[in-house]
Amino acid sequence: MNEQERHNPGKGLAIAGESLFLLNLLFPLVALLPLAILYFRHRNNANLLVECHLKQPWITALFSTGLFLVINLVAAWSGAYSDLNDLVSIQSLVALEVYTLLVVLPLTIPGLLGLTKAMAGQCYRYPILGRFL
Repeated sequence: MNEQERHNPGKGLAIAGESLFLLNLLFPLVALLPLAILYFRHRNNANLLVECHLKQPWITALFSTGLFLVINLVAAWSGAYSDLNDLVSIQSLVALEVYTLLVVLPLTIPGLLGLTKAMAGQCYRYPILGRFL
């Protein structure tokens, strides 16, 4: 254990949680499983830094992934994925744009701020969703 880990125990877990959250914004459902494993393994950790940087990304990742699924279900309902030879349709491109504009862009800034605070060993509360947790 080096000097920095003695002063900020759980810093690596906090960085991993925030990093997986940002990865989940770009690749929904891919990083959700590792984030779930990390959260459920360390959810009873007494360290405030770990609790802060694992609970918020987990809940927010569930929220963003749910919105991703809803947006794609609406696109599929409108006929976006009816033909496997034509997966790039107007509806699928609109679904991608809606997800990018309404989910990825607003949640990237709090995720990056959370990652920088985790790297500094400080707690951070997400602006909107963090107030309810």
